[in-house]
Amino acid sequence: MEKKVLVAVTLSIIVILVYPMILAKINPNLVTSAQRPQLVQKQGIIEKTIDNSIKEAEPVSSLPSNAATKNISTDRYEVDITDVDGSISRILVKDVKRKNDVLLVSKAIRSAGLLSIDGKGILAVSSLQPYTIHSDRRTVSLDSKDIKIEKNITFLNNRYGFDTVIKLTNKTSQTQDLSFDITTASNISKKEMFETRYIELSIHYRDGSVKKITGKKLLTQSRLYKNDIDWVVLKNKYYAIIAKPDFDAQGVFTKNISGEPVVGFILEDDKIAVGEARTYKINFYAGPMEMKELAKLDPGFTKALNFGFLTSVSLILLSILQFFYSVFHNYGVAILLLTVCMNLCLYPLTLKSLKSMQKLQELQPHIEKIRQENKDNPTRLNKEIMELYKRYSVNPMSGCLPMILQMPVFIALYNTLSRSVELKNAPFLWIKDLSMPDAFFRMGSSIPLLGDSINLLPILMIGAMILQQKISQSTTGSSQSEQQKLMSNIMPVMFGFIFYSLPSGLVLYWLTSTLVTSTMQFFMFKKAAA
Repeated sequence: MEKKVLVAVTLSIIVILVYPMILAKINPNLVTSAQRPQLVQKQGIIEKTIDNSIKEAEPVSSLPSNAATKNISTDRYEVDITDVDGSISRILVKDVKRKNDVLLVSKAIRSAGLLSIDGKGILAVSSLQPYTIHSDRRTVSLDSKDIKIEKNITFLNNRYGFDTVIKLTNKTSQTQDLSFDITTASNISKKEMFETRYIELSIHYRDGSVKKITGKKLLTQSRLYKNDIDWVVLKNKYYAIIAKPDFDAQGVFTKNISGEPVVGFILEDDKIAVGEARTYKINFYAGPMEMKELAKLDPGFTKALNFGFLTSVSLILLSILQFFYSVFHNYGVAILLLTVCMNLCLYPLTLKSLKSMQKLQELQPHIEKIRQENKDNPTRLNKEIMELYKRYSVNPMSGCLPMILQMPVFIALYNTLSRSVELKNAPFLWIKDLSMPDAFFRMGSSIPLLGDSINLLPILMIGAMILQQKISQSTTGSSQSEQQKLMSNIMPVMFGFIFYSLPSGLVLYWLTSTLVTSTMQFFMFKKAAA
């Protein structure tokens, strides 16, 4: 039985550690190798990729030192608008709930700000002449002999969003071709980009399909063509920029400008008549990846939340956490209550598992006798042991069942606590941020593999696991071989080492679950012994 438990625990650890790497391997969007210029057809999408995954998309120049910039301050943003290309060159998000300001866009580079236009023909003038920033500070315009360009920005109250309108007027004496790109996202908060696996561009189409581009491919200049684009999102671990057009964009482009991803919409092969004015509207969300905030602008934007292949389970757990938080106003307490609820739901299985383990311990003398009598006949040995299990209605694998059933929930909870912005900067007791290790004490220097802090929760978790083993041994009266004792001592330390750098919210869950299970085990065996 001990071997089966060891196998189950080992497999669980492997799943925890290896699952993100496996997911990255099987995701076809995680292409990092450079490709030759080619035109490929895939699932109705035409994608043209240019071999420049290392080089920048094009030579870029910094904004002139005399560039005029106007600042707009709202309840949710600090925004800078530049007259060089009439774009939003800086967005500082005021994350009110977490009391944290995050710089989502910061570009001192030409043609990289939000709403910058890169076009041909009469639109090429937009990159050569300065715009006029009007007194309302939310409208910029360029008026040349060939075309008039107006851009207007309206910020929404009490929401992380703003609406934009781009108006183009043909002032020439003949119909003109319209082919241009509109930048909708760039430089998604370099502060948050230390974990590149969370950086992702998702293109959502009206038919419900989604195209995802991650990793180095985001820094490859490419033009992806497919009609019926609903909205796009460029996101990092906790924050996102979403752009939803009200016009039919022919595709989405990605660029590498100064080592940062720049994305936007493609409009080609359009015509604008003499004196005609064309209007292009784009609704933006720029803020935390929080379900309620996303839904305020568009319920469909909640699809931007991605917790891996168990997203549906993670969203359920997140909803439960938010419910408990709404009552107790602390995510640490919410995690404790979620843990208790999960243990209560699994109580019937846990009870059955503990009873089965107790029966197995009671059968150990019989099993040992059978082994001695049939040590030279493995076939007969296994047959008699299985008959013994059948006679006493014991399932040797039932002890592993609760652990196996918990693994999907554990993985989903790991993703929830690792990626949910709700837990960012959420305090509990001495813990300042439940999305990070608890850092009970900061050291002056760093220790290899452990870092520069003493994390208390993993140490408490080791103690709780040792306590659980002691309760199990004392209540069942079982004796262990030297090898079993060694494994019993090593396993808690192994788990503590694995959990040492994980989010403190996750360690809090495992610690609480261990204590709850130990308490249930103690009282169950105490009742049985009475």
